[in-house]
Amino acid sequence: MDEGQSALSRAELYSRLQAVLGAGSAYRIHHLSTRPTKADALFAAPPATRPQRTKCESHFLTLSSTRNVFVYAIEVLVYTTASLTTLFVSKADSTGYLPRQESPIRPLTSTFVTWLAETRQRPGIPLVVSLFARAQDQYLFPGSVDHGAKHVLDDRQLVKWWCKTLDPVLRHHTDDAYTTRAHVIVPGFDSYETTQFFPPSYRSDPPDQRRWRHGHPLLDIAPNPSAPPRCLVPHFPDDPKARYLDELDAEIPDSQPSQSFFSPSKKGNGMWKSIRTLDQFWDTMAFRQECSSGRMVGFIWLVFTPTQPTIQSLEDSVANLTPATSFNADDLLGADQIFSSQESLGQASEANKSSPRKSSRRKKLSGPIIPRQPKIKSSSSNLSSRSDKSNSKEWPEKGRGQILLEHASYTRVHDLLLRLDFSNVDAATSSTRKWLSEVTAITMPTADWGKEITGAQSDVDRTAVVTGAATSTSDQVNDLSGMLVRKKRKNIDVGVQASAAVEAPAVNVLGASMIRKKPKVSNS
Repeated sequence: MDEGQSALSRAELYSRLQAVLGAGSAYRIHHLSTRPTKADALFAAPPATRPQRTKCESHFLTLSSTRNVFVYAIEVLVYTTASLTTLFVSKADSTGYLPRQESPIRPLTSTFVTWLAETRQRPGIPLVVSLFARAQDQYLFPGSVDHGAKHVLDDRQLVKWWCKTLDPVLRHHTDDAYTTRAHVIVPGFDSYETTQFFPPSYRSDPPDQRRWRHGHPLLDIAPNPSAPPRCLVPHFPDDPKARYLDELDAEIPDSQPSQSFFSPSKKGNGMWKSIRTLDQFWDTMAFRQECSSGRMVGFIWLVFTPTQPTIQSLEDSVANLTPATSFNADDLLGADQIFSSQESLGQASEANKSSPRKSSRRKKLSGPIIPRQPKIKSSSSNLSSRSDKSNSKEWPEKGRGQILLEHASYTRVHDLLLRLDFSNVDAATSSTRKWLSEVTAITMPTADWGKEITGAQSDVDRTAVVTGAATSTSDQVNDLSGMLVRKKRKNIDVGVQASAAVEAPAVNVLGASMIRKKPKVSNS
């Protein structure tokens, strides 16, 4: 591993954070990540096919105040397959110990997700940023809601906040290599009602080029768009729609867990009994417990689609094709014959290429027999080289945390955080120290990790650069599902108003000589 490239990548992240945080504000950043490990496929495999090989790496970023107490944390899971990269914002939370006059939460979140998306973007491969917004009191910092300074947004405010926070991520890419779109679904809300959650920049887009849209991109990002609906909805951890998927899978005869090797059965057609289309799936999501009884959940996707896919991505797309071109909800009894294993197809094609048609007569061999000399395989065989190349693509040097943990160690420190106490300042300070010490003990017993950063951006510039629209300077986040205290401020400041007043064209006033009165008509 090239530590130099990783260090340069982290320095770039710190520099970006300093550029968007308030001038003179001091914080400490801790960023740890894991190595990519084998994970369950996000999309269920069609009948009689293998699920996509999927790897997942976790990123955890914390923000501490000058009092050495956590004020914010965010967790992002990065899933990689041969044809797609997915960034799932799993959890985010604040403790409420941030001074009201400061607002680092939104710019820090936007900058970190943007930086992570850039470092994990592969040429010619689509990238998706996905999350669901569900209001709750706390996710990562137990007891933080009890001290009173932490404010929880309701469902409607939360979805608006996340759309506004992710808008800079969407608009950061200005080149022609990718097309960018944002998709939002709030179950129970129609297209017109959903637009109220879009960021203010939505109104400035040309009507025929809106970046934010109502709906989902699942047909565009699923590995098999023509597969049954259960194979088109991603299965994220602790996701409301994932729990619904598990319940619907119980309707399939001989069903097994969603991420089984052959899912759900070699003999089944992979169709639910009650839900036959994606539209029906989203319509019924509105009646789920998480989305009903006055509660609201927002599902948001940012999709970065390459305008010119590479040859490798085209080969992957061809490899994912099957003889079936479409699925009919009422006629899928022969799906087990239609779908076949990609590996068996590949082996058969290779065998056909390499094996010439045998002659009916076998040619007699003659001459002396010369034995072949044995060959010793070196460590630099084609297999190992191909494996190393694949690993380097899935886990680039850039974008890694300052501390790298194995999956088991990451789970250990993550669970530890959920058992600590942040109900008051003293308890929060002690819990912060204990968690950092635990991470240090696992990796570097004598080293002090983290990075001190000092903000260099004024409030006015930070508002314009980071959010692209008017934002609050008193935002407080509590978690991914219940974030921020927001105070409205005017969309433009006094300086802008004054400039607009000077440049406004004067109103034309008609002179008295130009006004003609209509002559009166006499009745006599």
